[in-house]
Amino acid sequence: MWRFAVLAAQLGLLLLVFDLYDLESRRFLTLSSLIVGGFIVSYWLPFRFKEPFYIALSLGGAFLLLDPAVAGLLIGAGGILFAIVRSGLAFRWRVVAILAFGTLCAYGRATSRFPIPEHFWAVLGAVFMFRMIIYLYDIQRLQGPPPFNDFASYFFLLPNYYFLLFPVVDFKTLRKSYFQRDIHEVAQQGVWWILRGTIQLLLYRLVYQLEASFAPNKVGVSAAVVARIILGFLLYLQVSGQFHIIVGMLHLFGYDLPETNRKYLLSRSISDLWRRINIYWKDFMVKICYLPAYFKLRKKGELRAQIVATTLVFLVTWVLHSYQFFWLQGNFRLTVTDTLFWSILGALVVANVWFDAKKKKRVPQSGWRAKTVEAAQIVATMSVFMLLWSLWGSNSLAKWVNFLKTGDL
Repeated sequence: MWRFAVLAAQLGLLLLVFDLYDLESRRFLTLSSLIVGGFIVSYWLPFRFKEPFYIALSLGGAFLLLDPAVAGLLIGAGGILFAIVRSGLAFRWRVVAILAFGTLCAYGRATSRFPIPEHFWAVLGAVFMFRMIIYLYDIQRLQGPPPFNDFASYFFLLPNYYFLLFPVVDFKTLRKSYFQRDIHEVAQQGVWWILRGTIQLLLYRLVYQLEASFAPNKVGVSAAVVARIILGFLLYLQVSGQFHIIVGMLHLFGYDLPETNRKYLLSRSISDLWRRINIYWKDFMVKICYLPAYFKLRKKGELRAQIVATTLVFLVTWVLHSYQFFWLQGNFRLTVTDTLFWSILGALVVANVWFDAKKKKRVPQSGWRAKTVEAAQIVATMSVFMLLWSLWGSNSLAKWVNFLKTGDL
């Protein structure tokens, strides 16, 4: 009883902080209240009722967090997709049917010719655009029809209605993690991650306000360029903070998911940064792209397979980010700066792969020299990546070059 009281008290304090600092928006406070209230009810339910309750909460919560028409259409679309998945068709024909449905929806998104609220398309994409790929990949060899609870608990994740930019949660990981540890430990970790995400969002707000203080006419061109490159990257705290809150909220219902970001500001190489900055995306690419390509090519040489598979990962990442932009914003993002960012980043990671394969293994060093080398690696890695990030955030190559010359955004 006391452990529940401690958890409930902490969550109550977090709600107070959200309200006091007007974190995100009032709709976020509504989401958070639903999550906390749902946790309080779910905690006392018998185990067999916990997940059905969470599914009901998520489906009902859609009507509170979204326009009722959008919520109804979203649940209807999910029903159509589940009916296709549950049909007796061969797996390849189910995939074809889902692709046909997706193509029809993409046509509606691109043309706005259907009498459907505009916001629906962004929510539909946020819920299904990536997780459906993982879901189909994981159920292709499933014996028997896929259970409804597995489908609904994976796609209708309550925080997703508010956070349209959402971590790419893995289906098998979600299922395997469900109540695998004591709920008090899982929920407490969730509380800590929500707190960590809250701190990051407050820091993001500070960084956003600081950016205007480093105008070229106030601090000089060189200082403005350096400061704005650093602060521009630190705006990623918004994404990192939101992702921590999302996963923390899911922990409260027994989904013991791994963290989404891990000390990415301390990365020692571009490859290390790629592994840390968005762990769910990295795992998604490894599962869908890297491993299938690697195992097909491994007989032709280990290093060759690694390099080709890594190159494929960044090519697919570039395409899928444009695909994501289409669903969330309504148009594809295929700009010169976008292409350069992913090309250069991919080339640097491939170079890391080649270098790691060729270098001789050495005994790990310790002491001040090793710490100095590590610090230099971190500074070099983050400097290169922040510069690339500033390129990615520019609307055109000409504007980025002008920014480097003048410090004007």
